[in-house]
Formats: sequence, C-alpha cells, structure tokens
Amino acid sequence: MLTNTLVLLASAASSALAAQAAYAQCGGTGFTGGTTCVSGYTCVVSNSYYSQCLPATGAQTSAKPATTVAPAKTSATTKAVATSTKAASSGGSGSGTIYKASFTEYGAGDSFGSGNCQVKSTACGYYTTGYNAAVSQNEFGVGPGAGAGPACGTCWKLTIQTDSSGKTVSNAGNSIVVEVTNLCPASGNPLCAQNGLGGTNQYGANLNFDTCKDSGASAALFGNSGVGLGVGTAQQVACNSQVGTVVG
Repeated sequence: MLTNTLVLLASAASSALAAQAAYAQCGGTGFTGGTTCVSGYTCVVSNSYYSQCLPATGAQTSAKPATTVAPAKTSATTKAVATSTKAASSGGSGSGTIYKASFTEYGAGDSFGSGNCQVKSTACGYYTTGYNAAVSQNEFGVGPGAGAGPACGTCWKLTIQTDSSGKTVSNAGNSIVVEVTNLCPASGNPLCAQNGLGGTNQYGANLNFDTCKDSGASAALFGNSGVGLGVGTAQQVACNSQVGTVVG
C-alpha cells in the first residue's frame, strides 16, 4: 500500500510539472518548472537561459516575444518625430509613471531569425547608436504597418528584478536607459498584447520591452542574471548618453 501511495504521489508530482501553459517558460538554465507544454504547443529554445511554449504549427515569428518590423514612414518624418520627442522628453503615454514591465530580447542570433535590429527599417524608421528597444503596442500607440507611433524617441529606465517565475535574479536592481525605436505587436504575441496601460500580460506586466541585442541593450540589462526573460519596472525618463544618437 505504501509503495502504491508513493507511486501515485510521484505520478501526481510529475503531472503537475508536465504541461506548461501557452507562451510560458518551459526550460533554461536554473529553471525548475515543467519542460513540456499544453496540447498544441511545443517547447522552443530561445537561448541557453530561456525556452518558451510556442504554437506547434504556424509561423513562430508572429507569436515570439520579439518584434515585427513595420514599414516606416519617410526618414525625414520619423527623424523629426524622434528629435522633437527626445527634446521634450515626453511623447508616448506613460511619462514619469513607474510601470511593472517584462523584458525580452530580439536581434541577430536569436532562435526566431529576427535579423539585425540595428536597421533603419524599424517601425520608427531609424535606430540609435546606443541602447534601444521595441515597446508593446499599448505604449507604442499604433499597430503594424502604421509607421512611427507616438512612443518613438521616448526613453525609458528599465530595472530588472526577477525572472519569469518571480525568483529574484542575481543582478536585481540593475538598470539601463533605452530609446524606443520599434514596435512589439499585440497580434499573436501575448507578451505585448496588454489592453491599455492598465492591462497586463501573463507576467503581470503593463509593458513589455523587447531589447535590441545588436545595440547591446540585452546584455547590459540581463547581465549575469542567467535569464532570457525578466520582470521589473519601467519609467519614462530623459534620454541620456546610453541611447546614443539617431541613425536614420
């Protein structure tokens, strides 16, 4: 009887870890949760620190925690938007407020084939010589194909605190400043599909910042934390030398 009870308990424990929810973390260095996904989803490796449950069929690029590049407006228009926004240190809709935020990464070398994110074909129509990122659609202000949103050129202080499971990371409190240069679209991407600034994604975050690996932002934010998806805070601030200058 004792043997049967132990077997049943072991089976129950195994089942509890067996199926991660859609778009949840399912692997990576230090991750202790389940490594399989609910029906219709498969565990896809993003990097050695993070794997995610993504749809087993269909295009992964539409569901990944990374950015879809939208056709840009003319460079003259987008650069003017960026310059005026940066000078005013406003724009977007979250000026000064501290939001709970989730942090991901995209760019050359990621498992989704995103390509170099230091390009002029971003939704804002430019990139910066320093740290930059895409922001979730609720803050960016327009959807894919609509060109530069009101958040283009705004700068944000990102501070990492925990991994996706809520565990404090080794570099908790680490902060960087990034400039918004791209859109993280809501369609097919729960990380960036918050309903307004009061809405949250699956990590309870009001905003998601998809940091551009090629700008150095991802490495600067995640540092030695050993994670590929973090949670912390984001606050709009004045742009500084960390974001560099506009190229577009």
